[in-house]
Amino acid sequence: LAELYADPKVKVVSFWTMGFNQHTRGTWANNLVYNIHLLTGKIATPGNSPFSLTGQPSACGTAREVGTFSHRLPADMVVTNPKHRAHAEHIWKLPEGTIPEKPGYHAVLQNRMLKDGKLNAYWVMVNNNMQAGANLHEGYAGYRNPENFIVVSDAYPTVTAVAADLILPTAMWVEKEGAYGNAERRTHFWHQLVTAPGEARSDLWQLMEFSKRFKIEEVWPEELIAKKPSVRGKTLYDVLYRNGQVDKFPLAEVSPDYENSEAKAFGFYPQKGLFEEYAAFGRGHGHDLAPFDEYHKVRGLRWPVVDGKETLWRYREGSDPYVKAGTGYQFYGNTDNKANIFALPYEPPAEAPDKDFPFWLSTGRVLEHWHSGSMTRRVPELHRAVPNALCYMHPEDAKELGLRRGSEVQVESRRGKMHSRVETRGRNKPPRGLIFIPWFDASQLINKVTLDATDPISLQTDFKKCAVKITKV
Repeated sequence: LAELYADPKVKVVSFWTMGFNQHTRGTWANNLVYNIHLLTGKIATPGNSPFSLTGQPSACGTAREVGTFSHRLPADMVVTNPKHRAHAEHIWKLPEGTIPEKPGYHAVLQNRMLKDGKLNAYWVMVNNNMQAGANLHEGYAGYRNPENFIVVSDAYPTVTAVAADLILPTAMWVEKEGAYGNAERRTHFWHQLVTAPGEARSDLWQLMEFSKRFKIEEVWPEELIAKKPSVRGKTLYDVLYRNGQVDKFPLAEVSPDYENSEAKAFGFYPQKGLFEEYAAFGRGHGHDLAPFDEYHKVRGLRWPVVDGKETLWRYREGSDPYVKAGTGYQFYGNTDNKANIFALPYEPPAEAPDKDFPFWLSTGRVLEHWHSGSMTRRVPELHRAVPNALCYMHPEDAKELGLRRGSEVQVESRRGKMHSRVETRGRNKPPRGLIFIPWFDASQLINKVTLDATDPISLQTDFKKCAVKITKV
């Protein structure tokens, strides 16, 4: 393998998915792959690239690029950078100092804050964290605390929804208009195809309606209002949506061939207004997006999109419009236009097997089920193919423990325990000393067992390894 990477005649694309990231040093692991491609020159050309396959569709577009994470702003900007905050406040027409310089709670910390009583109102969208979060016992106390009020927006009665105080029935992707951005930087739009059933509404509709319920005086301190007295007496809806920017595109611009429930409800075209507002963050900064209407004419465009042309390979002269002629390659995200290569030391895992907990546990997905199985377990063919999670282990490990295929076992870590059944055959063939249990099965919550240690840079959870013991039931 090393010879293939080193051979200048061989082209190499390195693919990896989120399991590579789910370690306490997942960021360093990613750096190492990029380092190899940089050192061998196998980057930014057709057939040569490191390529991280994200955990789900639009993990790039809906989470990273638009700034959904607690530390981010749109177009790769961050809240800790004062220039980025000022830029965002200018685009959003907010008073200086509105955006806090300190990031909000990350995913694992949210559960801890619920437990500790420091987070009392919690609204969960597009997530099933009572099944997907690590070390679930850490979160149970917060969900059961009567002082906390928990809202879940979902189309299905997930584990998290069942644990909520209020469930808001939520439209699915074909029941609303929107966009997604995938790992190759492609932004792609779709129209609403059907009307959501019953009282279900889109997450955008919910947020916009919710914002109508708050006067600015109820949510902003007086010193902020004093910087922009014109907002006094207005609602959050007026400031965020009815601001002459998001609401400037009329109903007449909505396609007559498709339903748009949000436009009908609010009297303007919110998707177009919000997209153009978001696109202002990246234009001229290497994250240029095309005008909104262009995306409805094509099957997606890869940013940066400059003068109507998408970018197939970044940082390469002749392909990327931000690379100056004569430079060959230009990593313009850095002031010296050069890529950074990091020398990264070894760091041991946060937890390792010992005499009390002698096995490694790894968790992840199976081919038939998507993440927590909220949708795929409702597809009869997929459910019949893999109806339940299993404890995949090496036949010799099973033999030493007096187990056989189908034996019921208890899997226990320092945090919790759960029951499963042994599988020693099939496509999952763990090495000796390691068991694998997928997490799609709500009846077998393997995340009662997993470790909630996080990468200090990405804050990604280390789902891929912890120490457990196995006993026959």
